[in-house]
Amino acid sequence: MNVWLLPLIAMAAVQAFVGLCLFAIPVIAPQAAPDLGVDPGLLGLYTAVVFTAAIPASLGAGGLIARWGAIRTCQACLLAAAGAALLSASALPIAFLLGALALGFAFGPETPASTQLLSRLTPPEKRPLVFSLRQTGNQFGGMAAGFAVPLLVLSVGWQASLMVVAGATAVLALALEPLARRHDGDDRAAPRPAGRGTLKRALDLVAGEPALRRLAMAVCAFSAMQLCLNGFLVSFAVTSLGWSLPLAGTALAVAQGAGLVGRVGWGLVATRWAPPRVILAGLGVAMSVAAALVAIASPGWPVPAFLAVCAAFGLSASGWNGLFVSEVARLAPPGRAGEATGGMLAIAYAGLVAGPALFSLLVAGGFGYSAGYLAAAAAALAGVAALVIPLPPAPTPDLSTAAEDTPCA
Repeated sequence: MNVWLLPLIAMAAVQAFVGLCLFAIPVIAPQAAPDLGVDPGLLGLYTAVVFTAAIPASLGAGGLIARWGAIRTCQACLLAAAGAALLSASALPIAFLLGALALGFAFGPETPASTQLLSRLTPPEKRPLVFSLRQTGNQFGGMAAGFAVPLLVLSVGWQASLMVVAGATAVLALALEPLARRHDGDDRAAPRPAGRGTLKRALDLVAGEPALRRLAMAVCAFSAMQLCLNGFLVSFAVTSLGWSLPLAGTALAVAQGAGLVGRVGWGLVATRWAPPRVILAGLGVAMSVAAALVAIASPGWPVPAFLAVCAAFGLSASGWNGLFVSEVARLAPPGRAGEATGGMLAIAYAGLVAGPALFSLLVAGGFGYSAGYLAAAAAALAGVAALVIPLPPAPTPDLSTAAEDTPCA
């Protein structure tokens, strides 16, 4: 058996369960919002808090991996995500906020840790496909949230549903222990404090490479679009289209299923037929069109037609992530894939913070979900521009002037 296969399955499962803890929140939003005393649209601010916390957590991922190892870092992320679900289940607004912070600290190091592990175990020629397969974990988590969580909510209520999600996530953390003993010794280096120096190194690594900078700008916009798709689709279908909660959950599951197909499919296309940057630009245009179609949807639309739009939305807005991670692993210096991924994700998470926050404010301000999806479409087109419009060259110092201005000894 290939040495990377079992770690790949494990890392995809980690992403699936951390994602499930996040996706469960928008699914339970229509039921939970009255108990919390807020508008369902305002629960989009939950994801803004999550990814605000994820920014420093992702930047510090390199230090955590060096100290604990990649898999033990993932175990810590799973336990933090389980704790976040339990806190949210309390129905106390302050506990909901603390849960969002805990989930952010789970999201930050999880992808850098898996990137570090898989980049070490996977041959370079297999990395686009392996990383695309690993990124399907997010879609499995989203589909589980779309199909299973609504049924749990109707059976046992939204609070008990979050408790079930928390328990399953904690069980996975314990199940990873044999893999941690086998692989983490190779990942650990001399311990380094996860402080300011570590955070700055991760950002400097991204800022110092033009290809990473361009990718970071696009990914920031695409991430905002992806969270607007995942975070508001269920509430939009319930409140604007008049759908039942299980049917609205099905729309999210369809989008996530299409994203799963896209992550693998676009990875195969990138290895055989087209450069990743070209594919990413095309996906940016496609997700903008899909978001605009969602924005104009009305209760009179046939259910299959809206589900088809959701599938196109997921194929594009949730299908680009594998290409992104494999490109970071390719461009990163040897042994620094996790650190580079952490720096890139910090920039991506800025989009994850701004996108849902702006969307929630538009909904709360009376502009509606349609305005939010149109704003997300405009942001995605800006990301396409970052990929296709050449950046101006970095200024070079005038050495002759500097020499004239320097006093002689």
